[in-house]
Amino acid sequence: MVKNFGTVFLFFVLMCAGISFASSVPVHDPSVVLVYKDALGKSYPEQDEKNSRTKFYYLFGTQMAAAYSQDLIDWTAFTPTFLVDGKLTTDFLKILQIPSEWSQHKTAEKAKENYWAPDIIYNKAMKKWCLYFSENGDDWLSSIGMFVSDEIEGPYEFKGTVVYGGMDDFSSGAGNKDYQKVTGSLVIAPRYMKEGKWVGTYGVSCIDPNVFYDEEGQLWLLYGSWSGGLFMLKLDEKTGLRDYTQKYGKDGEAIWNKTSLMEDPYMGIHVGGGYYVSGEGAYLKFMKDNDGKGHYFLFVSYGFYSPDGGYSMRVFRSENVSGPFKDVTGDPAIFSKYIYNYGLNTQYGFPIIQNYRWSFWDKDFGEIADGHNSLLTDDDGRHFVVYHRKMTNNTAWHNVEVHELVFDKNGWVQALPFEHRIGYGFDSKLKKNAIALDEMAGHYKMILHEPFAQKDGMRPVNLEQDLYLNADKTLSGALSGTWDYDFAKGNHYVNLKTSKGNFTGVMAVQLMNDVSKKTITFTAMNEVGERALWAYRNPETQNAKVKILKGDSVLTIGGKDVAWDAYEKFLKVEVPENFSAEFEFENLSDEKENWNNWILVFKNANETWYLRSDAYSVSTFAGSNVGYYKTWNDDWNAFKKLFQNAKVKLKMKRSGTSINVFAFVKDSLVYAASATNTPKGKYEIILGADAATLKVSKIASGENGARVLVGKMDDAGNYTSAYNTELSPEYKMPAGDFNLKMNFNNYGNGVGAKNWDNFLIKEKSENATMILRADVYAIDALGDVKFSHDWDWEKFAAVMRNSQVELSISRKKDTIYFAGMINAENGEKYHYGAIQTGAPQSEISFSLSVEKSAVDLFKIEIENSVGIENSDKENDKNNDKDSTSYFQSISKKSQQKNRSVWMVRENSNAMIYVGNKKFKIDGTR
Repeated sequence: MVKNFGTVFLFFVLMCAGISFASSVPVHDPSVVLVYKDALGKSYPEQDEKNSRTKFYYLFGTQMAAAYSQDLIDWTAFTPTFLVDGKLTTDFLKILQIPSEWSQHKTAEKAKENYWAPDIIYNKAMKKWCLYFSENGDDWLSSIGMFVSDEIEGPYEFKGTVVYGGMDDFSSGAGNKDYQKVTGSLVIAPRYMKEGKWVGTYGVSCIDPNVFYDEEGQLWLLYGSWSGGLFMLKLDEKTGLRDYTQKYGKDGEAIWNKTSLMEDPYMGIHVGGGYYVSGEGAYLKFMKDNDGKGHYFLFVSYGFYSPDGGYSMRVFRSENVSGPFKDVTGDPAIFSKYIYNYGLNTQYGFPIIQNYRWSFWDKDFGEIADGHNSLLTDDDGRHFVVYHRKMTNNTAWHNVEVHELVFDKNGWVQALPFEHRIGYGFDSKLKKNAIALDEMAGHYKMILHEPFAQKDGMRPVNLEQDLYLNADKTLSGALSGTWDYDFAKGNHYVNLKTSKGNFTGVMAVQLMNDVSKKTITFTAMNEVGERALWAYRNPETQNAKVKILKGDSVLTIGGKDVAWDAYEKFLKVEVPENFSAEFEFENLSDEKENWNNWILVFKNANETWYLRSDAYSVSTFAGSNVGYYKTWNDDWNAFKKLFQNAKVKLKMKRSGTSINVFAFVKDSLVYAASATNTPKGKYEIILGADAATLKVSKIASGENGARVLVGKMDDAGNYTSAYNTELSPEYKMPAGDFNLKMNFNNYGNGVGAKNWDNFLIKEKSENATMILRADVYAIDALGDVKFSHDWDWEKFAAVMRNSQVELSISRKKDTIYFAGMINAENGEKYHYGAIQTGAPQSEISFSLSVEKSAVDLFKIEIENSVGIENSDKENDKNNDKDSTSYFQSISKKSQQKNRSVWMVRENSNAMIYVGNKKFKIDGTR
């Protein structure tokens, strides 16, 4: 908390008087703590053995601002209570009597106004919640005091002062007496003063406390700000106050390392700042990296907390609690002379976040002045930075922001790009599996956190730029170079060698805050620790038509005598500018030459990219660079064996300006290629072969559009859309039989959510509409609807929140089958099934809607199956059996035996499960 910042502080005072930023709360200088409450509301620092306590996160901040949350997103403000002489009071002049007398405040309003940056901790020896705070005063007449309480929300009672500042030849009272108690001297030493007055270039500004236990169990106070810098004192755990037996300095004198102050007899151990260099709101925490190596990480906010103040959090670390603290390149946190260390100067400390704005935010909104943070290690071991931010909206509004911290391969912490959301970030699910190349590669939006110098009252922010992580491991767009990914012991490391330096970071899966779209993100830091780089994969919805070819309908192309350029004999598919396409086929080849295999041709107007399976392009687009990733390296005998008579799947995608191609054999990625800077406009994709035969069983193609998100959320992460008010596009099906597939995420509000607060399936035929809810309930049913499911209703809200749903809707004559696989966030799978008999047989459309939830739509496929597999012919003899009656009969039998019944789609067939037995919808087993 900076001592002098004029009108900016006045705006802040107005804001704290009652303006709020939705449920994200305006807690300035937030200190976070984990709290568990029992059924009686009593608060504890840990869970009990029965896991019966409810977990909360509590924030305490400047001017008595406070809030609590159960998810680090949706905060509820409250006001701590206080006791004076055993009685509850809101008279802050009485509550803060001793520190206010030292700071020379005469009114309750002034006392509260200068109550700055508290820090909350549970004292294990006292078995009390200890709330440390600073009371600021003019001329450095400040102090760090302590309240204690049995309960987290109070009532708190003042127990004493830890340390004072501002003592000089003109002052007297508590500060001078404490100085005498510590040093044994009645006279303030000359080093603290100039012309008899406390001098800020040496003496500490006694504010911004951070109290913590080190790894040896010792209790410490970190405090200070601009002026003399940041200092540490040992505390007596039995009292929570200063340990007066601990001495600092040598023989009553300060200890120096040349011109850097190391220890002062009264102020303690010097760990950062000095000479009036900027730095405040320091927070220190021990954290272990992914290899189990621990460091004490020091976060300090440099600059002024104002739109033009250059405010940013800087990170240092040390193996020892008392330092020395250094950044990535070894620059110290302690200064040996005055320098301007903020704004454009990013030499000291890693600036973990700088001013920025995502493109999906309002154009007048940007995040600036991020800082004065605290740090939290949750009970699952994940780490979070909790800080306050301002916005570029010309107001004094600010709010609390929470980002997850992750460790890169060098053991440095970095912040993930988007706000924390439950079920996302670096949670346990992400540690189980590597991210596939075809999921990572593609079009990203990146923000490089550059520093800014204020100019003409403007509030500059870093904006998004296009970045391409190409399948051949090259970079294009705003950065050129290469990238690689390493899934090391459950850690998703990413490295970028770029034209703007080398970056080391971590990949994750997150929700885009404020819009709730799932995507891959990464955070990275350059090798000198002066720039953070954030990026997210541009989210899209794939809309495709799929043709499945079976038996005699399998398409044969090419041949031993067919030349490489016999385009008229090959498969041709027309696609839009941003496309996805997929082919599956048997690659029948004698492999006389490497190129006697499948080929792909991409034609755009008069330009052609001709790609061979052996990592060679006969022709490329003008101005395009083509690269390859291949698992066989240059072992061409291995290459021939890999593709000879193999079942191959090819995936192709154009997004932005790059085309990526991925080749799979037995579902394993074996080959990829990228073409950058490809031309705009429609494309023709040609699948062919050079003296080889392809037997094609799947042809899919479609457009990649902007991600379809159905539903709205507030700033606290609550999904707010009323029933059936938000709709996806309508997907129209023609008269007759069809098969429609949807792949989407369902986002619910979790705790307290109703069963119906989830996705809705809307079926529309002529003037009639039916809605099926996720909780197996039909509204305005068209015909007769029967449901099946296999979940426990007590767990339903948790099952649905953040679940990924694979939904198949198919019609056969007058019966429509709904089969859904629900992949819950805990990794378990559940089934949703419905059969609608007497359904309309005319043109019909489907869309998705929500109620107090959201649908994040990844893929829509309209599937057409042609031909019959030989293995299916026997089963098809039973197709005339009444599937509805059969379904009802086995449902009744299974219910009598208390066995689970559900329905799911498998390989274009609707299947019913009864216990552990499987039936086709037509009645066969």
